[in-house]
Amino acid sequence: MTEVTFYLSSKAGDGVRQALAWRIADKALKQGRQVYVHCQNEAHARQVDAQFWQSPATGFLPHALGGEGQAPILLGFGDDPGHHHDVLINLTDQVPDFSSRFQRVAEMISGAETERQKGRERFRFYRDRGFPVTTHELG
Repeated sequence: MTEVTFYLSSKAGDGVRQALAWRIADKALKQGRQVYVHCQNEAHARQVDAQFWQSPATGFLPHALGGEGQAPILLGFGDDPGHHHDVLINLTDQVPDFSSRFQRVAEMISGAETERQKGRERFRFYRDRGFPVTTHELG
């Protein structure tokens, strides 16, 4: 069964969810996992792409935009990625239809109240369907 973890930040503002995604993707990569980062749209995927090239300041996370190569971390949007990945990092405001194909789903939630409310809706969705759900406060 897919395990779902919500990562909560008290910080609000642009880029908070992307920064959380970077941390979780880096951790999953170090564990030898394949990661799919699900973005809102192409423009959002390109923003995340730029951040993953620049973080940390001393390096980058090996990744590719969907359809632009192979890497342990794939950034995409829209439909099912069609590849086998272990971890789904969801940066959208909805639960992707294909989320149950992954071993783990990571939901990034910033401190902005509108994002918290959308996160609560996703939490209820997973919980009501019997997914094991945990939360982690990241400050």
